[in-house]
Amino acid sequence: MRISGSTPWRAAAGFVTARSASAAPAVAVLAVFAAVGVAVLDDYGVAIDEPEQRALAAVAADHVFGDGALLTNDPDLYYGVSFEAPLLLAERLLDLTDSRAVHLLRHLLTHLFFLTGGLFCWLLALQLCADRRLALFALLLYLLH
Repeated sequence: MRISGSTPWRAAAGFVTARSASAAPAVAVLAVFAAVGVAVLDDYGVAIDEPEQRALAAVAADHVFGDGALLTNDPDLYYGVSFEAPLLLAERLLDLTDSRAVHLLRHLLTHLFFLTGGLFCWLLALQLCADRRLALFALLLYLLH
């Protein structure tokens, strides 16, 4: 695997490639959690702050990419939208208008983000302790918290 670019990217690619042989248990655990997450995706309702967070992301996007004004008197103005913005982008790219479909997509993407965090937790634990069993235990602790 050849990666062009700066040294940190090459180092990261080498780190992942060197550990890919021992990744089977971690990948299996992540796959099980992905399957369970997708299976129960339909069973969760909308959290109390989801519509407001989505609206704040829409206001920020309209301000950045359009001529919309920021809500300067909103108490939630200072919450960041860096996580909400990709969710809003996916929603707009897929042209979703049904609120159920919007929230299912948001929950799916949030779960995938969580699983990506699990992958990096496993990689970090593997780097720190160099023991596959302890890294897998760290991954399980992360996923079950």
